[in-house]
Amino acid sequence: MLSGKRWPAHPHPYRDELLSSWLVRVAHANGLKVQTFCAQEFGNDHQLWNRDIDRLAPNWLIEAMSEKTGRPIKRVRETTLLGYEGKLYDKYHPAGQLRWILPLQMYHRKRRGFGLQFCPKCLAEGAEPYYRRSWRVALYTFCPKHDVMLQDRCPQCGSGIAFHRLELGRPEVIEAPSLACCWSCGFDLRESPTDRVNRWNGRTFQSWSKALRLIDKGAADSTRFDYSKVAVLHQFCSLMVSVRLAPKLITYVHGRTHQPSAVLATGRFAFELRPIGERHYVLELSWWLIGRWPSRLRAAWKVRAVRYNVLLKDFTAPPKNYLDLMDEIQAEAKIIRYKKTSK
Repeated sequence: MLSGKRWPAHPHPYRDELLSSWLVRVAHANGLKVQTFCAQEFGNDHQLWNRDIDRLAPNWLIEAMSEKTGRPIKRVRETTLLGYEGKLYDKYHPAGQLRWILPLQMYHRKRRGFGLQFCPKCLAEGAEPYYRRSWRVALYTFCPKHDVMLQDRCPQCGSGIAFHRLELGRPEVIEAPSLACCWSCGFDLRESPTDRVNRWNGRTFQSWSKALRLIDKGAADSTRFDYSKVAVLHQFCSLMVSVRLAPKLITYVHGRTHQPSAVLATGRFAFELRPIGERHYVLELSWWLIGRWPSRLRAAWKVRAVRYNVLLKDFTAPPKNYLDLMDEIQAEAKIIRYKKTSK
């Protein structure tokens, strides 16, 4: 085991860096492979890579990273997805889907899903590549800095991002590979071809980009970021992909925005489980719908693109201004029904 209160090399986390990314960099900085480093420092009884440590970081790992790198506990916790509790999602729970958080779909040490995105241009910047917390957020489908679409898999072999597997089962690997390399085929993800974002509506993308920049900065100050707004945004995303709850809503918004239609996967599964292209398309339309609030939603309701009784369906902890609007719409609906029956 490495001796001393701190590890010989104890690099600090970069801005918005994920715990998993930071831990792999620490291992490499100390001249060890990730699995060897973790076994020596934490013991074989403490398995890490069979779980999503960015979401399910055990306390002993948080404490060890703090002690061995000299960073405060608070700073270490900021590298996990717990920092989004009470902001992007209401209440943390260890199992099940968290609002806006992309799942890795862990199976042993493998990741069956594509829950970690990346911007090739961001990976190419700075002294070394690393992975951001914001890239685990389903709302974050493009890079507001470079104005390109994010990606969630290797463009060469189609594998998801799993940098902790770069050396696994490869005894011939001596020097630590770059975190920008695909663990499966070795392709340098910094060389991935990029697509520019189609900003077809200035106001829509201005609001969206502002939200992404604040998420990227880890904006914990709720006075700078309206988290209630993105909660409503998520509700609309969920409704638009639901054939059961709001089959006409996406068709209505698509018609109003005149955007090319996209084929969405059928089935009842969480918005966060959908491919990045689908999420981006639905988010575009949902951002447009919450623009000029609440007139566009009222217009959709009046033409029966969405019923008021589903606008609160499965909406956990909706903000007060949204509840007030639902009360107003319900009151209007009662008046309309009364007028029809009294004729």
